[in-house]
Amino acid sequence: MAPPGPGDASTFEEDAPELLEEITRMRRKFADLPGALSGDLDRFRDRMDRLIRESEVDNYRQIRIFLRDVDDIAADLRKAVTEKRLIPKHVAILDASLRKARKRDFYGARKVWHKLDKIVEQSAELRQLQGEYRERYRGVEARIRDLRKRIEHLERVSKPPASHEEADAFVAGVDAFNRAAEATYLDFLARARADVAIPLLLDTCQHHGVGIPAPPEGTDPDPLIHLLAGAGPGHDEIRARSFYGLLELPGYSDAKLTHVYGDSRMIRTALDAAWPWLKAVRDDERRSLQVLWSDDAQGLRRRVTALVDFLGRLNATSDAFARGKTLLAELQDGRFAMLQSASRLYATYGKDAEAKFDGRAEKEIASDRKEVASFLTVLKKFPDPAKVEAGELG
Repeated sequence: MAPPGPGDASTFEEDAPELLEEITRMRRKFADLPGALSGDLDRFRDRMDRLIRESEVDNYRQIRIFLRDVDDIAADLRKAVTEKRLIPKHVAILDASLRKARKRDFYGARKVWHKLDKIVEQSAELRQLQGEYRERYRGVEARIRDLRKRIEHLERVSKPPASHEEADAFVAGVDAFNRAAEATYLDFLARARADVAIPLLLDTCQHHGVGIPAPPEGTDPDPLIHLLAGAGPGHDEIRARSFYGLLELPGYSDAKLTHVYGDSRMIRTALDAAWPWLKAVRDDERRSLQVLWSDDAQGLRRRVTALVDFLGRLNATSDAFARGKTLLAELQDGRFAMLQSASRLYATYGKDAEAKFDGRAEKEIASDRKEVASFLTVLKKFPDPAKVEAGELG
């Protein structure tokens, strides 16, 4: 959440006295012209102008509608006279304009109510000044609201237990582990012999919570295990193939399988029975070993323990295994949870969390509170815009 800008609020105290003085002067000028102050005169003038501009009197029906509108304005004018919202001089001008309009002397009607132009322009200037004062006053109020909202926001932000650099390094470390684990796993699938890879994958997915897909319902990998463990012509060649090499065999013709491995039916039967599982392992090859730094630390401790054990079985000298042990140590000593909390705060609050960590937030809160108090003091010096528009300037 970005800090609010001061806008025009900071200059309100300097400009408000001059605005109020000008408003007072003009209101004094219109003290005996109630219609000018309230805007009634301007509204009657606009209605007359619109009536003359928009009315059509080409046939009897249009004339009736026009006269009805004239009568409506005349009725409202009489009501304004009764309520003393207009002075007699202005009433006379408007009445004369209505009479000429009734006779469809539009030029004469306009000429008559143009006598009100000067007073209407001056009253419009007064309302403009009042509107400017209202906007400036409301601007200060808006500034106070923004500052209070900013203060509440900063107070809600918890202080991160670690610096932003440490949190970034933590996230980068988890990402590096994921990349290294993925590379080690893919290398294993591409290089390890099938008689090593398939039993290891099957044991891992059935007994360890690593993330490798388990055989779906209806899948039977046992024939493939027996095939890889068997002896005889072609078995050594099958065992020597990698995991990906096994996935290529269904594309071979029966003649080629028989020529190379001895019995195509046995190979196809074993692969078909295990195929849904083999395909699931291949499809999830890049996701199986991934961990998210934002996951629950307790669950991650169990998962990373299994991952480290699995990576050690794949290649105990790999970078992934070393990074996994480091990650597991952080999970066990609580450092992972601490850095995870800091990373979440920085991800959620960004620069505000940084300010909270290095102490700038407290200074900003104190400064904003001081500014709020200053603006509240300023507002107490000046009347509310509603009172200004009502003429209550004393």
